Amino acid sequence: MIKAFRLLIVVAVMAASTVFAQHQHFKNLEWRERLTDHFALRAKGTNHDPARRYAEKVWDECVRVLPGLEEDFGQNKFRTPGGASGSETAPYRFTVYLVGSGHDYTTVLEQEQQRSGWDANQLQSCRITRNYGDPQNRYRVLCKADPERSAGGETDLTPVFVHGTAATILKGRGLSGSMPFWMTAGWGYYVEHRIFRLCRVHYIDFKTYYANEKADFKRGATLGADESWPSPLKKMCRKEIRETLDSVCKAEILSLTPNQSGYIFALTYFLVSTDENIKKYQKLVERSRQGEKITKSVLLEVYGYEDDAALEKDWYEFMESREFR
Repeated sequence: MIKAFRLLIVVAVMAASTVFAQHQHFKNLEWRERLTDHFALRAKGTNHDPARRYAEKVWDECVRVLPGLEEDFGQNKFRTPGGASGSETAPYRFTVYLVGSGHDYTTVLEQEQQRSGWDANQLQSCRITRNYGDPQNRYRVLCKADPERSAGGETDLTPVFVHGTAATILKGRGLSGSMPFWMTAGWGYYVEHRIFRLCRVHYIDFKTYYANEKADFKRGATLGADESWPSPLKKMCRKEIRETLDSVCKAEILSLTPNQSGYIFALTYFLVSTDENIKKYQKLVERSRQGEKITKSVLLEVYGYEDDAALEKDWYEFMESREFR
């Protein structure tokens, strides 16, 4: 009986060390935690979806291209851009916070603002989008309620979760707090497409953009929110309605157009379209891990192109091919 009691104590201690190994990032908030192989899902006032259903699918897509994640997570070698660990003991798990009320989300944002030094614009942006990634790449926060309203139902944040979590994991692997937007957004779009065959995360109102756009734009090549992007992008590319490599690399979230969104996705698709290209993409991420800023010139160098035109030639040909689907 004594031996059995001691065994129960050992088992209890081991279970506790596993559950609480992942860092707690917010004070005075209690979470219902659920562990998967690579994620710690923490919910307050709601359930663990969509992370329960899709977290490991995001992992599968990320680790397929970035196999070094296995070591980062399994051996607890993940580090923040500042060099801190993400877990007390192995394995490290990426944390997802799922918040069911605007009040609790406000509490989370207030703590984040104090910790990260956010200005009012950054804070308001997170309230509007109802999600954000940890600047240290350790977690993702999603609020299913509208923080601007006291009542209302939950919003399905599945595409937001997939896109944002994939982008944050990429930055974590690159040890980066400032990976270029085209790279993180492109990876998010690509993982969305791999899982859903759709890209549903948009940063502006597409209908408003198309209604006000005065440039030479053909309605037959629009990017809708609930359709696969390769087909309309293929049409645009063939009709030479194209974004240049330079315009994609200079894209910013506040001025992003649907065309740029699509071509950011298409560029990432091209960059990981073959086994050889995946190895080059891994080198690109490794350059980030070494502290290098990933610029257009670094991209050209890693992929072996002399100039923009040379990469664009192969990129556009890929978009017009059967491989882009």
